[in-house]
Amino acid sequence: MKTLRIVSADEETTEALFAALLRKKQFRVLPPLHDGRELLETYMEEPADILVIDLELPGIDGLEIVEAVEALPLLKRPLILVMTQKAKGLILESLGEHIVYCFFKPLDPEQTATRILFLCKGEERLVNPDYGYLDFVVTQTLFKLGVPPHLQGYHLLREAIKLVNCAEQPARLSVMKDIYPAAARLCGTSVSMAEHAMRHAIECAWMRADINTIQTYFGYTVEAHRDTPSNSAFIHMVADRVRMRLSAQAPEEETEEAKK
Repeated sequence: MKTLRIVSADEETTEALFAALLRKKQFRVLPPLHDGRELLETYMEEPADILVIDLELPGIDGLEIVEAVEALPLLKRPLILVMTQKAKGLILESLGEHIVYCFFKPLDPEQTATRILFLCKGEERLVNPDYGYLDFVVTQTLFKLGVPPHLQGYHLLREAIKLVNCAEQPARLSVMKDIYPAAARLCGTSVSMAEHAMRHAIECAWMRADINTIQTYFGYTVEAHRDTPSNSAFIHMVADRVRMRLSAQAPEEETEEAKK
């Protein structure tokens, strides 16, 4: 039976999730901890297969814990899931590939326990991902492509990609009439500034990104380090990759119903 440990300073959330996981009877749930330093001190003596870590911790925060655990030999690394406030979702860009899943607080203990069970069995399914998870996937994708997060264009691209993913008919969206105005409103800027800022962010990413990463996302439709894609092409192609990642996790029963 796999062992699981929760690390969170929020005792109310911790106790509720701890109780919900115990009721599942699928894990040996170790006593929860409320301090990051305490986890690092005890982990080698009492390791866990799964860590559910709150990013907001006293002493050593969740990011430092993730980095420390990732430095362990491969066979000793646990499955890492993190919890964070939605308002602090931008911090996820620095996590890269280090985590398997992110839960946004406040949590529903029963739903979260069920999701953890699916994740640990390799059966995680998402039919209609909530906005928080979509935000996480888009942020992680832009991180992989090397879009600098301090640029205004980064935030505009992120909103534009989410807009395309949430649209019922993305192909009908006009970049000038729909995407730029909507992203500009969300980020508090003008349409012309939005277009310019997106272009600058894409060009910066093109200079930073690895050629293999570029070809993974864009194939051979553009020549790496020579021609950057247009704003529209970048937004739609990245949005399509995000959509593929989400739809690949649709439940089998839903897929069967769609076929009918």
